[in-house]
Amino acid sequence: MFLRYCVVPVSLFLPKNFNPFQFLNNTHFYFIPSFSLSSSSTSTNDVDNAVSMFNHLLHKNPTPPDIKFGKILSSLVKSKHYHNVVSLSQKMEFVGIKLDLVNCSILINSFCQLGHTPFAFSVLAKILKNGYEPDTITFTTLIKGLCLKGDIHQALHFHDKVIAMGFHLDKVGYGTLINGLCKVGETKAALELLRRVDGKLVDEAINLFEEMHCRKLIPDVVTYNSLIDGLCKSGKISYALKLVDEMHDRGQPPDIIT
Repeated sequence: MFLRYCVVPVSLFLPKNFNPFQFLNNTHFYFIPSFSLSSSSTSTNDVDNAVSMFNHLLHKNPTPPDIKFGKILSSLVKSKHYHNVVSLSQKMEFVGIKLDLVNCSILINSFCQLGHTPFAFSVLAKILKNGYEPDTITFTTLIKGLCLKGDIHQALHFHDKVIAMGFHLDKVGYGTLINGLCKVGETKAALELLRRVDGKLVDEAINLFEEMHCRKLIPDVVTYNSLIDGLCKSGKISYALKLVDEMHDRGQPPDIIT
């Protein structure tokens, strides 16, 4: 089953001047159900059983708790049947069942995996409009979705919006964004972001340093100190000492903070 998932209106598409939070001010968000069969889709017994169980829950009275629907949707995500997740999520709303935060996050992940980031952001708008508070997993999923599409600058802009609104990202979110910036050669932006997380992303920091070496860019003392601090906190003392030697070799002598 392939679903054409329609969002009305969809005027705020990436990448031009896209601001997902504008949905809160000028968008009435709702879905129009539109189903069509896809000849290319193949169904397995597990998927058929999951869909059948979902439809059974859908018509039970009283309506089962959201967690039961979420478990089925999560199993479909794990098997990468993202179209089914979108279709079943829409069915829930069509019969009047409101998606909770967990199920909205599952839907966002599915849209991102399908490359439909504008639709994923419209679900974020719905989350905010319904008074839910998105968690770090939701934001990280959206950033990863943008990075997968190559919209790294939009991902960075979205990060700034998230922070400005008082939300936070975890290590996974920052790591995703930093690695995405490195892949497109934006080492300076990655470096600036790395400094904000104060030595918490050791593996990403090491990758960034290697990228900087390849581009013949020399980190400053503050950057070295940030990585050395993270290495020491994670128990990688030998690597930290190696960086101190490297600082001397590169003309960046350690300071008192080092």
